[in-house]
Amino acid sequence: MKMKETAKKIQLTPLSTALKTPLIAALLVTVFVVSVMALHLDIAKFQSRLANIGKTLSHFVAFDIPTLPKALLEMLSSISLGIGALAIGSVISLALSFLAAANTTPNRFLAASIKGGIALIRAVPALVWVLMVIASIGFGNTSGLVGLLFPTCGYLIKSFIASIEDKGMGTIEALQATGAGWFEIMLFGVLPGLLTSLLSWTSMRLEHNIAESISLGMVGVSGVGSMLMRALGNYHYAEITTITVVIFVTMLTVELAVGQVRKKLNGDTTK
Repeated sequence: MKMKETAKKIQLTPLSTALKTPLIAALLVTVFVVSVMALHLDIAKFQSRLANIGKTLSHFVAFDIPTLPKALLEMLSSISLGIGALAIGSVISLALSFLAAANTTPNRFLAASIKGGIALIRAVPALVWVLMVIASIGFGNTSGLVGLLFPTCGYLIKSFIASIEDKGMGTIEALQATGAGWFEIMLFGVLPGLLTSLLSWTSMRLEHNIAESISLGMVGVSGVGSMLMRALGNYHYAEITTITVVIFVTMLTVELAVGQVRKKLNGDTTK
């Protein structure tokens, strides 16, 4: 009897595998169709205006040299905002990560509270946090910096906790046996072995911070995003192209620099 049941299972397995792929494909197609229908797309309007695309794009084939120095200065302001939020957020995130990680927390309830708060922060877009801060303390770079701290800490704390928990309990238990206190264990036992990993996460977040600081310029925070918003509102196509090129070159440079930093950090880890 057992052999017959096993044979039946072996015969049914290819059939179930064969049915699984079409079912998944049908589900994906259904989700796609429902999503498109929910958007209420005006296809007729889109087709009628296709002819205007070439004319509109021709306006952007221009470069406004006088705008370049100001765009670079505003880009520097956006970079400074991103770096400032990253520096402050890194310190806050490091402290909260040790308190929230399962293997280093002094209190389970405290760890659960921090992780719950971080889940809430990550669920809300950065733009919403900035708008709430602006409503509280007004427009300006201060609002941008404070607002940018929320997504920065949300990203870094989650990443730092993962690195700390991967460390395990070996070093911690060994230091506890010597009578070392919690702060001494974190500072001299756990942190030195995590520096490479934490720096890697921080360098990755830099790119996101700069990109978000640019977008925040569109909601009242100074920087190249604010300059781009004004150019878009006035239909100054040459200025828009110039600012877009500055943003593209800057972000490409930051991405390459972050890649090199991570490569060096990973190289140090493997040595």
